[in-house]
Formats: sequence, structure tokens, C-alpha cells
Amino acid sequence: MWTSRTSRWDKDVREAMKGRPNFRVSTSVTLIAACLWDCGEDELAEHALTMTADDHDAIQRIEAVYEDPRYPLPVVGQRILHRHVAALAAIAYFEGSLRPLARNRSRAQKDRPARFSAEPSVHQNEENS
Repeated sequence: MWTSRTSRWDKDVREAMKGRPNFRVSTSVTLIAACLWDCGEDELAEHALTMTADDHDAIQRIEAVYEDPRYPLPVVGQRILHRHVAALAAIAYFEGSLRPLARNRSRAQKDRPARFSAEPSVHQNEENS
């Protein structure tokens, strides 16, 4: 469980791992990996394909926090997309701190390797479900 390794994460990442009340994000492992690849994070994309269930759960909780448009994510020059949120949540979790993406603009989807074939994600406000 992620709580036993809290010293590896910055305080803001540990806070984000608590999630957001009444809001849940469900993103498949392959979609997280695809988002990382799209943003030029090739090594982390490969790593994401082998993440544990606990890692996956923690990244989804971080995503829920990062989906808040007021959260200061390091994306410049364009609107923040779900792709950015998923990639940034994975980076924060795997590396322990939030940093800018290798690329803000997405690579061409036609060039994405088949192992990263993305599945849709679900963003759910639990009060309305």
C-alpha cells in the first residue's frame, strides 16, 4: 500500500493521493500508459504497463485531485486535457514530485505502439451517480 512508502513523495503528492471527496476517476492502466507515451514520457509509459493495483489506485486518486481546474498543473500554452492530467498524476506518483511533461502537444495517435491502445476513462461525481 502506498501509505507505507510516504517518504518518497513530496507533500503535495501525498496530499493528492488522498483523493477528492465525492469525485472518482477510473482510468485503465493502458490509458495511463498511452497518455504518458502521447506526452513523450516513454520510460514511464513502459513502467505504467506493469504497475500494481495499489499503484493504479493511487494514480487514479491523484487524477481526481488534478482534474480540479484550480489545481496548478505545469502545463503551458494550451488547455489542460484529461491526457495531461493522467500523465501528470502518473509522473507525480512514480517520481515523487510533479514536474512538466516532456511534451505538452500530443504525439500522433497513429504512431502510438499497439501495446498502448487506450481505453476510455470515466470521471464520476459520486453525488450524482
